[in-house]
Amino acid sequence: MSLPDTPEPESASVPSTSIEFCSALVASSGDAIVATTLDGTIVMWNAGATRTYGYDAGEMVGRPLSAIVPTDDVDELHETLELLATGARVEPFDAVRVHHDGRTLDVSVTASPVLDTANRVIGASWVERDVSGRRHVERMISHLAFHDPLTGLANRALLDDRLQHSLERTRRAGGLVAVVYLDLDDFKQVNDRLGHPAGDRLLQLVATRLQSLLRPEDTLARVGGDEFVVVSDRVPSLEAALAIADRLQHALTPPFDFDSANVLVTASIGVAVGDAHAEADRVLAHADRAMYTAKARGGSQVATFATPVG
Repeated sequence: MSLPDTPEPESASVPSTSIEFCSALVASSGDAIVATTLDGTIVMWNAGATRTYGYDAGEMVGRPLSAIVPTDDVDELHETLELLATGARVEPFDAVRVHHDGRTLDVSVTASPVLDTANRVIGASWVERDVSGRRHVERMISHLAFHDPLTGLANRALLDDRLQHSLERTRRAGGLVAVVYLDLDDFKQVNDRLGHPAGDRLLQLVATRLQSLLRPEDTLARVGGDEFVVVSDRVPSLEAALAIADRLQHALTPPFDFDSANVLVTASIGVAVGDAHAEADRVLAHADRAMYTAKARGGSQVATFATPVG
């Protein structure tokens, strides 16, 4: 008895030439694949580039790749093109591109020279993938690692780093680094009277008011429940550091409007300054000690460690 013939399974048609296959591969890629001349003029733009950047091929072919590059990054693009023109392989890198709608995208880029059959460089290929979502998560994680989640201020880890860098700048440029340590007086009573959510909101308002008095290059950190630290470099003298503390103290004088209550806030403040020979942890410890001196004297005042820490 003979068996019936088994039909051959149907298969998708394969392009008949390698060129057709490569064209299909580029067209179907989810990544943006762009080819340019060595001066950066776009000569090929795939469907993935359209999905990524919002421009179709008809809009982009013939235009410079710099059309989707932020102005500040154009020099870097030209440097990459110059490297590719030599035939050099460029390590994959991160870059920023501009979408058709004006928003910026974080992309990972693999740029390669395009060679002809005689191994001469005739252009450049750019394979780019939108990683904005991943970068956003990475930035959030980094922010949480170095910032206080309640106030958004620097946390202790970032404070230590900023203080160290401030002292290093002082060693190069001279001057002093001021550390101003604030502890809010009787803050527990605010939590007991108004509740912890109200206490948290008050800490946010205090942080905003203090921050408004500082220079952009100064650091304001929250290092404890109701403790804040200011680091300010290029301070000429201890008297100038005390002036910073006085401004912060006066800033807390007006009451905080809180629902139907006016909340008065005072702080015990300690000040220390470090010179070119100071160690970061010693300057911070002396400011902390001065703050406890102010608190022991009844609070709502400023105390100082009398001589520069060195």
